[in-house]
Amino acid sequence: MASLKSTDCGSICQLALFLLAVVAGISIITVGLMMNSKYSPRTQQQPIVIRLNSFSVSDLNVSNSISGANWDAMLLFGNRHSYFEISIESLESFVYYNHQDALSCALVESMHLGPKKQKLVQIKFNASGCGGGEQPFVEERVLKEIKRDGDAGTLHLGLMLNFQVSYRKGPWSWVYWLKAKCTDLDVLFESDPGAGMMIGDEPRACSVPLLK
Repeated sequence: MASLKSTDCGSICQLALFLLAVVAGISIITVGLMMNSKYSPRTQQQPIVIRLNSFSVSDLNVSNSISGANWDAMLLFGNRHSYFEISIESLESFVYYNHQDALSCALVESMHLGPKKQKLVQIKFNASGCGGGEQPFVEERVLKEIKRDGDAGTLHLGLMLNFQVSYRKGPWSWVYWLKAKCTDLDVLFESDPGAGMMIGDEPRACSVPLLK
């Protein structure tokens, strides 16, 4: 009789523990959904701000190729939000001509932005910028167009930034791949035909897509 009661008690305890585990699991899922609904970056204004403070080029010679050119960009990365911790990784940047032809690329080290923090980052595009000594292949047609525009005194360029970003609040995190663009960059060549600097408004706001 005692053995039967003990068995019944054990079954009841196991059932109670199972129900507690189910309730705890539902509670965790509910809290997770509430946090995602309230704090997810997708429901907020894009937390990341990117501004191009300066952009220049030196040693640009299009006689045979432009692989020896040195492009230099100074960008400000900012976190406009008061509760997100932001980490940016695998950042690959490109200099573009006429919005479509990549001229040079560079890899950028990972960075962290605390709430309401910002960081200046210098990106140097050169022969070794992408690692392994590789750079984008530039068609002969593009070289001729660049020479024509350079002789006229102005190049029309752009920057593209591809990166992985994670937004963290406490134990919760959200990860996305983003593509930011700094467009309509006019680089003026004056006394030195191989060297030019960005003209127009500085700093220049870059577009960072909203999260979907």
